[in-house]
Amino acid sequence: MALIRALNSGVSGLRSFQTKMDVIGNNIANVETNGFKSSRASFAELMNQNMGRADAGGESSPQMNNQVGLGVRVASIDRDFTQGVMQNTGRGTDLALEGSGYFLVQDQAETYMTRAGNFVFNKDGHLVDQGGRHVQGYNSRDGEINPGGTTENIFVDFDQVLEPNQTEEVLLTGNLSGEAGQERVLNTTIYDNLGNAHSVLMTLEKQDEFNWDYEITFPDGGDAAGGATGTITFDSDGNLTSGSEIEIEGFQDPSSGANAQDFTIRFGDEETGIGFTQYAGSNTAKVLSQDGNAQGQLLDVDIDGEGRLQGIYDNGENRTLAQVALAEVQNDNGLEMVGGGLFRASSAAGEVFINSADNMSDTTINSGSLEGSNVDLAKEFTEMITSQRAYQSSARVISTADEMLMEAVNLKR
Repeated sequence: MALIRALNSGVSGLRSFQTKMDVIGNNIANVETNGFKSSRASFAELMNQNMGRADAGGESSPQMNNQVGLGVRVASIDRDFTQGVMQNTGRGTDLALEGSGYFLVQDQAETYMTRAGNFVFNKDGHLVDQGGRHVQGYNSRDGEINPGGTTENIFVDFDQVLEPNQTEEVLLTGNLSGEAGQERVLNTTIYDNLGNAHSVLMTLEKQDEFNWDYEITFPDGGDAAGGATGTITFDSDGNLTSGSEIEIEGFQDPSSGANAQDFTIRFGDEETGIGFTQYAGSNTAKVLSQDGNAQGQLLDVDIDGEGRLQGIYDNGENRTLAQVALAEVQNDNGLEMVGGGLFRASSAAGEVFINSADNMSDTTINSGSLEGSNVDLAKEFTEMITSQRAYQSSARVISTADEMLMEAVNLKR
């Protein structure tokens, strides 16, 4: 009977809009869930029944197909992967992705992807999510990070001690004034093989238009076997022509118990564009860096915008300890949700690309922040109202068709 079509269409509407309400309810329930991505239900028409076909015959022939639809179905439930709002937490291990990609977390059985970056260090020094799954990345090997290699559980030994490192190079930069009678005194600290600090005083005196004499002394004690005095020379363009590197040989302070050491003082570095010049104007020459350090105890870990875990030591040194790995897929909506803000790769998602933030042009990691849900409550409530009205209308179709069927049944009385 024809009215059965109306009943079936009404039932399909009830089922479809019930599913849409389920989606809306889930979105609203997760409005405060970190990294949550809202979903939407999309509908498609069910099959059509032909009541009469178009005919290419004469003018009196039907010119269109007479078709009646048989209801509606849920065609897809897809996710909106637009950026969520950044929420500042002030906790250094809270990470928020700004841009594309996912964090990787792993339990004993499987690796998952997530946008929720509320991580902590557990008692063993492993970086984990709230479910205890290990955050994946690249740990330092002899001070080197290898992004793009095999990922592993990120680990930091908070009891580690940074070994002392003997100074091998002191780098200077800036300008020496070209005016007559100038003098410039530079101070720095170097370290021996035991990590003891030694003050170094370098006095530069202008002798003539192009030449400066230097003398290097050690106010805290000790002396060098060679290289502590000499001359550096500039050309008429203000560039160094000789003496750009000073080799200090055999420095030793007998009271320290350390070995004698050689180190180099470099006036600028052409390879990196760090200059050392003699132009008219003020003296700006200074010590830019030295590569030694005392022994240090790890105090804290800071995570930068490229996901590098920087160890901060009590001797003022920083070292890269690890780097967070990120994943991208070809089709975000092909990922399978497994709950807890986790996604699982599937064939529909396409190939998974694993890298680091510094190799992803549109992605930054914000430390001390979390990405909030991207649910728009105003939109969800509007969708709820329209879905409720559509559900009521489908129910009315059923009740009306039922009344019409009852009238047809009563005709035989």
